[in-house]
Amino acid sequence: MIQESDVKGQAKDILDETLDREAVLVLTRISEEMQLLFIAHPDPTAAKVKEIVAGFFLENGKSEQFIDDWIKTSEDYGQLRGLSEHDQPKAMLSDFGVFRFMSFLKDKGLTDDQITIVLTGAVQQASEQQDSAQG
Repeated sequence: MIQESDVKGQAKDILDETLDREAVLVLTRISEEMQLLFIAHPDPTAAKVKEIVAGFFLENGKSEQFIDDWIKTSEDYGQLRGLSEHDQPKAMLSDFGVFRFMSFLKDKGLTDDQITIVLTGAVQQASEQQDSAQG
């Protein structure tokens, strides 16, 4: 089994090897934008999250069909995870953030395996930061 510090180290190595400074700044911006969304909408409604997601995708040239499919997939995934109707909007907003990160990394040429390592490392880092903030 891979140790948490190994995954974080691998994630850092992948990002250092594959992304230039500008790309790191874009990832930082995505992270900051998602944090602001969560701060502005700590307990979002499904309608609000759909509005946020649709607005973003429309601004980025995605079709109505793409948006509808994305929302449906996220809703289905939330149900598969057994989330309550109340928790699904937060999960969808979180899925949106992950999707943005994954899409950006994919556009930068990372493989699916590399993206998985980077996202796993990011989740571990966020968990550690949250634990230390609460402790």
